[in-house]
Amino acid sequence: MDGDEATASSDDLREFAGTLARQYRTAHTQTTLTLAFVTVVVFILQVAGATLTGLPSVRSFTALLYLEGGRSVYLLSLFLHRGPLHLLSNLLVLVVLAPQERHFSPGGYWAFVVTAATASLAAGYLVLLQFSPEPNVAFYGISGLGYALGGFALARGIRFRHTLTELDTLAAVVGITSLLDVVWNLAAALPDAPLAVNGGHLVGLVVGLLVGSLWRPASAPVRDDQ
Repeated sequence: MDGDEATASSDDLREFAGTLARQYRTAHTQTTLTLAFVTVVVFILQVAGATLTGLPSVRSFTALLYLEGGRSVYLLSLFLHRGPLHLLSNLLVLVVLAPQERHFSPGGYWAFVVTAATASLAAGYLVLLQFSPEPNVAFYGISGLGYALGGFALARGIRFRHTLTELDTLAAVVGITSLLDVVWNLAAALPDAPLAVNGGHLVGLVVGLLVGSLWRPASAPVRDDQ
């Protein structure tokens, strides 16, 4: 690649990044980013709890919560995380996919969030309850919602591929990686190690794919500031 080609490529990349930034700023993301913020607050409390109890890790403190905190702890399952990498990877996906929220009405998006979160957490618990030899199991994290948003972006992106914005194209790519991750997980775990199947990721993705396949624009397709 000569100097002119490299310069043109760099200019194209800057233009694409600028377009993404403009579209992101004008997109409705409040609900998703609020959920991400609550997740961060809960993790800070987990860190504080681990420190105050003298436990060696956030994961150990979270296990203690499930053992001694009563049934109410299960209500926090969506927001609990086992460590910084678990948290940051989930937050990154949520932040990137947050603009998918704009394709829903406010009530419709809350219905999507509740359905995806409940179904993915339930599936994760069911896999552990069915195959784990341990009497006590815990499944937690907000990744199921991220996989649902990825599945939605992918299914919607395929159906409306000729009118996708740059922001929705990026979201569809994230959806492809979510699909590949689920397929890889199933191929590696089945049939010999079903306990390794991440039911939350699988069901979250399926919910998103179904909703994206059935989605219809309320009026005109959503347009972003170019």
